[in-house]
Amino acid sequence: MKTIGALQSVPFSGELGDALALPHADAMKVAEEIFALSDLVKTDARLRRALTDPSRNAEDKTQLAHSLFNAHMSAPGLQVLEALVSAHWTKPEDLHDAAEVLGILAVLTDALRAGALEEVNDELFETRRFLAAERDLRLTLSDMSTGTPHERANLATRLFSARLSRWSMRLLRRAVGRSRHGRLLNNLRRFAEWAATLQNKLLVTVESAVDMTPEQVTRLRRLLEQRFERDITLSISVEPGVVGGFRLRANTTAIDASLAARIADMKRSLAG
Repeated sequence: MKTIGALQSVPFSGELGDALALPHADAMKVAEEIFALSDLVKTDARLRRALTDPSRNAEDKTQLAHSLFNAHMSAPGLQVLEALVSAHWTKPEDLHDAAEVLGILAVLTDALRAGALEEVNDELFETRRFLAAERDLRLTLSDMSTGTPHERANLATRLFSARLSRWSMRLLRRAVGRSRHGRLLNNLRRFAEWAATLQNKLLVTVESAVDMTPEQVTRLRRLLEQRFERDITLSISVEPGVVGGFRLRANTTAIDASLAARIADMKRSLAG
């Protein structure tokens, strides 16, 4: 089975993969433990400083972490915690962010083990498309001045739980509880990119002016796999604003082959 090692660029992803490889490791339980750790160190400045204090050696910080969390975390969760507190942190608040990311990856790993990662990827993008079109709802879910993170997550659950798998719902709850204005859609895309990477695939999104036929989708997939020289996860949406042609994005690669883009190019050429 593919492991989280496919996300080598993510700090501590290797350590998380090792922990989840332990016998009887429950990835969803580890995710919840790491999420709880992330929330705790974000709100408790004293604890955050103690766990990241550069004047204390790694063994000292590990012993402190064990004394505080041993009764509340599983062996895999504690192993991840040890890796986190043993590291050198220039900014203590980065501990919260690192733990948050590892919690997300643990959820995706559980979906991978269940053979549901493709489903999760599709659900994340369907949810993203829906929220992109529903501005007021999107702002409500990502407005950190509106209720608590738990209350916003509960609103998301009421609206989406009937349509989403438990993994996608958990990721959405986490995203809406901690996304500021303008970040919710970006975070959902980032989760989908990680889901594709865990399958050793590249996520490619295409915005088309009209629906593509199955034959066109097959041909486009083949061309893109030749272009990027790897398997891809293809997400296609119809966006009337594209005005002919399509827009494509894959990691840092963006291609705008829409009619509007071609007209803009012509105008720039004429102006020059």
